[in-house]
Amino acid sequence: MLRRTLPVLTLLFFVACSKTDSAKSPELTNQQKAEIAKHADQLVNSINSFDFSVINETWSNEAFKLRFTNLTSAQKSTFDHIFKKDIERTIKVGNLAIIHTVNQNQGMAELFDLTHFGSYSEVTLLLKFESWFNFFKYRIEHRKGKSVICDYYQFTDDLWYSEKMLNALKMNSKYNAFSGERHQANQAINAYQLYLSDGDSVSALMSLYDVPSTHESGNWLSLKKLNLAANINDSIYAEVLTEEHSTNNSLYIKYLYSYYTQDSVNLDEIYKLLASELGNSATLDSLVNAGSFWN
Repeated sequence: MLRRTLPVLTLLFFVACSKTDSAKSPELTNQQKAEIAKHADQLVNSINSFDFSVINETWSNEAFKLRFTNLTSAQKSTFDHIFKKDIERTIKVGNLAIIHTVNQNQGMAELFDLTHFGSYSEVTLLLKFESWFNFFKYRIEHRKGKSVICDYYQFTDDLWYSEKMLNALKMNSKYNAFSGERHQANQAINAYQLYLSDGDSVSALMSLYDVPSTHESGNWLSLKKLNLAANINDSIYAEVLTEEHSTNNSLYIKYLYSYYTQDSVNLDEIYKLLASELGNSATLDSLVNAGSFWN
């Protein structure tokens, strides 16, 4: 079985926001929609030109923070602390990583879809490379007279970054430093890192299975296992993929399983579902027919 490297865009910082109540925000005007469409084109052109100015100048930390609603005072205090300490830099690194990945791998970004949802818009980018492709989605709002980017979604990770942040805040509130689940999760990750530093990848992989289910949000743990297994050997990767497929119902994990087991019937259904969700089957069909791999 051919071994491949799994998603390079996956962020490992897995802390996570409730959605903005869009009913409280005014609907976009036709002029604002036109500005967002222009913004989306500028974003794509900047990625392909190895230009960081558009994402740096139009990403709004203020608008991102407004995505967090109904936090308790303790959650708000925790969020404010870690935002300046870690999250702000993680967001910046994540945004710039897209540009670096496209250019260093001689790829190309395309505007795959732009959909307006009342008070905000979602811009889906197709990232095409020689033998693989990926999708990335930004949320764009119109605030203080201009179009701003305030969140991003990774289809492989199956979550908006804001959702990941909120999930972690709630998890940390529910499972505090004295809880057994928190201790178990910390011990498992610490063991994983120690085994990796010692060059024992198999033991590091086994340690990931000790992370309690309470701390499994999105695809982060599945992807961590699969990335590590892919670097060990093909047979272990196949075993891990089968196990993850049996417990993880995300579209991406189903895709990986169908692709590697050459289950063409299920893979065809997954392509149809992906096309229906993204709204542009013609471009996706061309990638599928060319034998590209969704990575």
